[in-house]
Amino acid sequence: MNTQTHSKSMKKKIGFLFVLLVVLVLSSCSSENQADESSCYVDMGMRVTIDVTDVEPKVVFDQLAPEPDCAITVRSGVRQHITLHMEDATVTEVLAAACGQIECKYTFDGQHLFISHLTFLDKLVMQARQRDAQAQDEWQRKFEVHLPEGMRFEDATVSSVLAEISTVSGLEITPWEGEGDRKVTLNLGGMTVDEALEAIVRYIDGEGVVMVKTWNGGNAQHRLVDR
Repeated sequence: MNTQTHSKSMKKKIGFLFVLLVVLVLSSCSSENQADESSCYVDMGMRVTIDVTDVEPKVVFDQLAPEPDCAITVRSGVRQHITLHMEDATVTEVLAAACGQIECKYTFDGQHLFISHLTFLDKLVMQARQRDAQAQDEWQRKFEVHLPEGMRFEDATVSSVLAEISTVSGLEITPWEGEGDRKVTLNLGGMTVDEALEAIVRYIDGEGVVMVKTWNGGNAQHRLVDR
């Protein structure tokens, strides 16, 4: 009998704890919902003036809210102080400048703005993107390289002409399928690589395309759009 009484008592205690746990979870969810409801739309193109010296990040980010009661969430870990002097800048420009100082990142879901610190993985990804962007810029600049004066071709195959241009520019350029054996007679001296490729595809009246190896090892069509 004592065992049964103890069992009933334990069941009551467990039931009470379960109800308490449910209440706490619901309260937590309600608080989170209220926090979400307190946030509001942030216009990333809105222009602001920021003039601060050695302040906490929240001081800067709060100034990007269009209304005083807007909640721009600043995650834990974003602690470094910011010095920023920007006039008539967009919210996006301010975020880029601020996060450039303190190594943070921002996420905009279309309405709400979240600021968080950069993780080690984030930094690796950013470095990879920067290297890729730099490589792409260098690749694109090669199309502006001027060919040597006196670079003339008479009854030469497209393949051989593109091979010489590749050597000068550092690009890897190949003809469109079936066009490599076509013959051209052209004076390409002084032209940029881009101008020379245009002259070649206009001369052969083919597909209007040459293939170029991209900065990341892929293949791209360098197409003459206006023929």
